[in-house]
Amino acid sequence: GPYKLPEGWRWVRLGEVAADIQTGFAFRKKGAHKGDIIHIRPYNIGEGGELVLTEQFLIPCGALPKGWTGLQPGDVLFNNTNSVELVGKTALVRTALKAAFSNHITRIRTNHEECTGEWLALTLNSLWRQGFFRHRCNKWIGQAGYNTEALRDTPIPLPPLEEQRRIVARLE
Repeated sequence: GPYKLPEGWRWVRLGEVAADIQTGFAFRKKGAHKGDIIHIRPYNIGEGGELVLTEQFLIPCGALPKGWTGLQPGDVLFNNTNSVELVGKTALVRTALKAAFSNHITRIRTNHEECTGEWLALTLNSLWRQGFFRHRCNKWIGQAGYNTEALRDTPIPLPPLEEQRRIVARLE
């Protein structure tokens, strides 16, 4: 890893602690109907790591891909495409939501026996604030992206579960 960790901690790749990583799907505003499912967009991910639903883009149920599931507490929403400065912004889902998310967002569900969603969201937001994603994202004219494979390969510090919970509780 990039630096020495406290005793009992270890460096892992994000993909090692993720039970599932799923990218969202596009839905054009122009073709939108008055819907009943929230389609979470990058602007719904606050810079403090919270999910901000004051502005909602709704899509019809019929627009959901087959087998689509909603969001669960502990899910982590990672902003994979945005401006260079905002790629990597991350939010934690705290309550179950009947919602979908755009292709600019990747949902990460952790293996709860190894890593809590709260710890992962805290870690990804810390990396974002340090400029980790800004320096490693693909840059195009007007936007940037951090793909799923790069996300899986991202190194994160992993303390024991009890320590993850203790740190998150202290910081919250």
